Amino acid sequence: MAQRCSWYGGLLLTGLLLTACSQTGWFFDSDLYLAAASWAGLLLLVFGLARISGYRRSSHHRAALPVITRDPYRAIAAVGIGGILGIYVLHGLQGPVSMEGTLKEIVLWGLYGSFAAAAWEVSRTAEGMASLRLGWHLIGAVLCGSALLHVYGVLDLPYGIYHTADPAVSATGARLGGLLQYPNTFGAVMAAFLLERLFALAPALQARPGALRAAAALLPLPPYTAALLLTESRGAWLAAAIACAAGLALERRRIAPLLTAAAAPLASAALVYRQLADAKLAPAVLPGLLWLAGLWAGGVLAGLLLCRLRHSGGPRRRVLAPAALVAAAAGCAAAGLAILHQVQDRALGGAATLSARHLIYSDAWQLAKSSLWLGQGGETWRQSYRAIQSQPYVGGEVHSGYLDMLLNTGIIGLLIACAALLALIAGIGRACPRLLPPFLVLTVHAAIDFDWSYPLVWLLMLWLSAMGTGMAPLACRTMRQEEGENAFVREVSITERPQPIGALRHLLSKPTGIWSRTASQRSGLKGRMSFPPSELRRPILCWRFRLLHWISSRKPTVRYYRHQRTDSPKEGFRRYFPGTPLKPFCMPHRFALRLSAQWHCLPLLLGFLCWAVLTASLGMSEMKLRLAASAGEAERGGLLRAALSWNPANTAAAFGLSELLPPEQQVIVLERSLRYAPQHAGLSWRLAEAHALAGRADTAAVWYRKSLELDRYSSDKQTRAVLALTSLAVKQSAAGDVSGAGRSASAAMGMLKRYRALAEGVHASPGLRNDRRFHLTAQAQRQAAFLEGWSGRGKRQLIRPRPGQAPTHPPLP
Repeated sequence: MAQRCSWYGGLLLTGLLLTACSQTGWFFDSDLYLAAASWAGLLLLVFGLARISGYRRSSHHRAALPVITRDPYRAIAAVGIGGILGIYVLHGLQGPVSMEGTLKEIVLWGLYGSFAAAAWEVSRTAEGMASLRLGWHLIGAVLCGSALLHVYGVLDLPYGIYHTADPAVSATGARLGGLLQYPNTFGAVMAAFLLERLFALAPALQARPGALRAAAALLPLPPYTAALLLTESRGAWLAAAIACAAGLALERRRIAPLLTAAAAPLASAALVYRQLADAKLAPAVLPGLLWLAGLWAGGVLAGLLLCRLRHSGGPRRRVLAPAALVAAAAGCAAAGLAILHQVQDRALGGAATLSARHLIYSDAWQLAKSSLWLGQGGETWRQSYRAIQSQPYVGGEVHSGYLDMLLNTGIIGLLIACAALLALIAGIGRACPRLLPPFLVLTVHAAIDFDWSYPLVWLLMLWLSAMGTGMAPLACRTMRQEEGENAFVREVSITERPQPIGALRHLLSKPTGIWSRTASQRSGLKGRMSFPPSELRRPILCWRFRLLHWISSRKPTVRYYRHQRTDSPKEGFRRYFPGTPLKPFCMPHRFALRLSAQWHCLPLLLGFLCWAVLTASLGMSEMKLRLAASAGEAERGGLLRAALSWNPANTAAAFGLSELLPPEQQVIVLERSLRYAPQHAGLSWRLAEAHALAGRADTAAVWYRKSLELDRYSSDKQTRAVLALTSLAVKQSAAGDVSGAGRSASAAMGMLKRYRALAEGVHASPGLRNDRRFHLTAQAQRQAAFLEGWSGRGKRQLIRPRPGQAPTHPPLP
C-alpha cells in the first residue's frame, strides 16, 4: 500500500508542476491562487483518507526498506522555509508596504513547504523515486517540446517568442521564451534539464551499454541544448558553464566519457540553432521539421559511434580511444565557434544591460537600507521602485532573487534562505552529486535575474532535492553502530508479507521475542539485531525503547512488530510489557504519553489549516474577479464586491469597483484599499481623481502631490495633474471662490515647476537612461503660459472680467 501511495503521490506532484508549466510558471497571481487552493484541498483530502483508512508510516511494506534516519540537511531546509514564512506572517500582522504582496508570499512559501514535505515523503520508497524521475522527464519534455514545436509553427503559444529589433537584446531579432514567456528564465530551466541529462550519461553509458540504452541516454541532449541556445540568454549560458565546471570538478574521472558521448549531440544542436537563427525562428514547417529530425538522429548516431570507438576492445583500443576523444573535442570546439560567430556582437557587448542592472541594484540597496533587518514585506520593489528610482528606467522586477529576498525579508530572511539553499546543496552533494549541477544552475542564475518570481523554479529546486536525497546509498540511509555509540544496526531486511492492519503482533518467530533472551543469546542472534554490550546490561534503557515502540514514536528505530487484526490492544500491551498492571487509572497516563509523542504535529496541522483557509479565500477572490471581467454591467459590481469581501487587499478589484461608483463612494472604496497598500501609486492617483470629480480641490491637490511623489517619472500623470488643478481653479473662480481658486492655481503652478525642473534635469544628462521617455509635454507648456499669465495679471481680472470681455479659461483636460 505504501508503495502504491508513493507512486500516486509522485503522479500528483507531477500534475501540479505540469499545471504550473501550462500557466507561465505561476508568475501571475490569478493563476497561483487557484492552483494553490486546489493543492491545499487535495492535501487535506489525502490526509483525511489516510487517517480513515488507518494507514501508518510503519506499514509492513516500509519495513522491508532500510531505516531512513532524519536527514539534517532536510531539517535545516524545512526550518528555513518555516522561518521565511514566519517573517512574512509577522509583516502581515504589523502592516507591510503591500498586504496583497505579503499574502502572496505567505501562500507561496506555504506551497513550497507542503510541496517539499510531500516530495520528501514520496522519495522514501523505490516506487516514489521512480515516479519522481518519470515526472522530471515529463516536465522537461513538455517545456522543451512545446517551445520547439512553437518555433516550427505546430503549436501556438502566446508570447512564446520575444521579437525585438534591438541588436543589444537579440542577435537574431527573436528569442525563445516557451511556456514561461521570458527567455532568461526559460534558458535557466532548460540548462537545468540539460545538465541533469548530461551528468546522467556516465552511469548510463558504462563499459559496453546496449544500443537502445545508449540511444535513450543521448536522445534528450539535442533538444535541450537547442532550446537553451535559442533563448540567447547570456546569463543562462554563463550559469550553465559554471555549474558544468563544478560538476566536472566533482566527476573528474568521468570527463573523458562525458565529452566523448555528448560531443556529437551538442554539435547537432548547434547546427539546429544556426539554421533557426538564420530564419529568425520562423522556418518553413515541413523542411524545418525534416532538418530537425535529421540533425537529431545524426547527432545521436554519431554519439553512439564515438562511444563504441572509445570502448572498443582488442589491440586497436590504444588508437581508437584517443581518436574518439580527439574527434569529440574537435566537434565541441567547432560547435562553440559556430555559436560564437552567430552571437559575437551580443556576447562580447552588453554594456547597456550591465549598466541597467547596476542602476537597479544601486537603487534597490538604497531602498533596502530603510528596513535592513526584516525588510518591508512582499512585493516591496514593485510598490516602491517608482518612488526611489534615480533615473526613469523600466524595471518592475529587481532582476536578482537574492536582492528581492533582502528587500522583502531583510538580512535575517536572506541569511535563512541562503542557509536553506546551502543545506539542500550539501544534501544533494553527499547523496547524489550528479544532480548538483542542475541545482546550481537555478541558484546561480537567480542572482542576476528574477527567476524566483516564478514559483515553478522553486518547485524544480525542491524536486531535485527530493530526487537527490532519495538516491542516498544504503550506508547513508541506515544507522551505523560502532563501539560505544548508542544506536541500532539493522543487519538484514525483514521478509515482506501481506498482513491486514489491526493490533500489534511481534515480528519474530517466538512470541517472547528478543527481550526474554540472555545477553549471550542476544549477541548470537546474527541476522536479527545487534546491540552494544554496555546497553544490553541496562534494563531501564531497554524498557524505555520498548515503551517508545509501543507509543509509535517518530524516533528512527527499527520496528519489531507488524499490524494485524488478530490481537486486541490489551493483549498487545501485555505481550510487550509483561508484568505491567493494566488498570483503568493507567489509561489516562498512557494516553498522555501518546499525545506527548505527537504534540509537535498539532501546531503544524493548525498552521496548515490556516494556510489552506487563506489560500482558499484568495482563490475565491481571484475567481470572482475573473468572472467580473466577463460579466455584464449589472452583475459586475456584485462580483467585484464579493471579490473584495474575500480579499480586502485585492487592488485590482478595488480599481474595477471604483470605476462603477460615483465619486463619493469611490473615495470610500479607495481609502479602504489604501490601508492595505499605503504606497500604491495607482490607488493614490485614483483617489486624487475621485476628490477632483467631487470638487474638493484642496484634498485633490494633496493626493495628486502624494501620487506624483510615488511616481514622479510619469509624463502623463504630471500633465494630467496640472490640467486637473487648473480646471478646478477656473471652476472655483467662476463660482466666486477666490481663495480656493488661488490655492488651486498655486498648487498647479508648484507642480508644474517641479515637473519642468525634473524634465530639464533628465534632458541635461545625455547618458541617463530614459526608458519611460519622460519629457515636458506640449499640454503642460500651454498650461504654464496660462498660469504665468494668471499670476501676472492678477486673479481678480480673471474672476471679474471687464464688460464685453470674455474670461480666459484654460483648455479642459
